[in-house]
Amino acid sequence: MRAAADVVVKRLGIHIFDSIIGYDGIKRTLLRALNSEDPVHILLVGPPEQAKTLFLKCILETFGEKKAFFTVGGNASKSGLIDVLFKMQPKYLLVDEIEHLKPEYHSTLLSLMETGILTQTKHSNIRYIRLKTWVFATSNGTKKLSEPLLSRFRVIYLNEYSFSQFYEIAVKKLLDEGLDEKIADEIEYFEAMSQMSAYR
Repeated sequence: MRAAADVVVKRLGIHIFDSIIGYDGIKRTLLRALNSEDPVHILLVGPPEQAKTLFLKCILETFGEKKAFFTVGGNASKSGLIDVLFKMQPKYLLVDEIEHLKPEYHSTLLSLMETGILTQTKHSNIRYIRLKTWVFATSNGTKKLSEPLLSRFRVIYLNEYSFSQFYEIAVKKLLDEGLDEKIADEIEYFEAMSQMSAYR
């Protein structure tokens, strides 16, 4: 019998990522990973403001904190991450800005991704657990990641948004905040033009 989380993926399909403009190919890839019988680990790489974090948050919102755990690389500690994995045993581990995860913590993720096995020796006590966990992560680049860790991911590079996509995102955001559609359209046309010029 498929787990409840798998049923959610099949029922919602690509609508899991409805709040994200564009990137349909990446959405389909993530859905295939979420539907896989065995863990698939995906790393989203690209510049800031390209919806990388939003992909992780969509997964978190869909499956909730009982199935998924979200952390930011710069805030994670090795002992804290291990404790969470032992206690929560999440199906999905979501690591934002993984390039800021300290190098000595990479071994924990590498073991999890390669074998599903975690061990910890603390005050002569040994803990052992075998997990079936999918790892989804984001990064602005790959230079700070070790080759062994990087090799366990399917790396997907996100292209920068086009002007029309950037404009659509900006208008949607203002509409979500309750602004009149015509006003939002006019405001965001000029702001989007300014933002896109800054990126060039």
